[in-house]
Amino acid sequence: MSRNSAPAAVLAAPRALEVETLRLDDEEIMVLSYAHPRVTFPAQLTPAEQQIVQHIAAGSSNAAIAAARGTSGRTVANQLANIFRKLNVSGRAELLALLTTQ
Repeated sequence: MSRNSAPAAVLAAPRALEVETLRLDDEEIMVLSYAHPRVTFPAQLTPAEQQIVQHIAAGSSNAAIAAARGTSGRTVANQLANIFRKLNVSGRAELLALLTTQ
């Protein structure tokens, strides 16, 4: 899969993965780990929009965010559109690239 056709979650994944191989009995186990990215919030985002971004960073869908926040999917979509407009980004991957640091 090329990076251009990769899902947003793959595009937002950290590039620096650490790989460790462990042996357990007769099995070899590969452990992949990385530092969880820190999300920084620009001042123009409201507390509700910051919560939406936290859910986006965790990989949640609009429906999952709506269920967690007790709102409708349409409300989440509207808030996400406002976030994109305020930060001048076109999608989730671009949003996460803008707001996360390793």
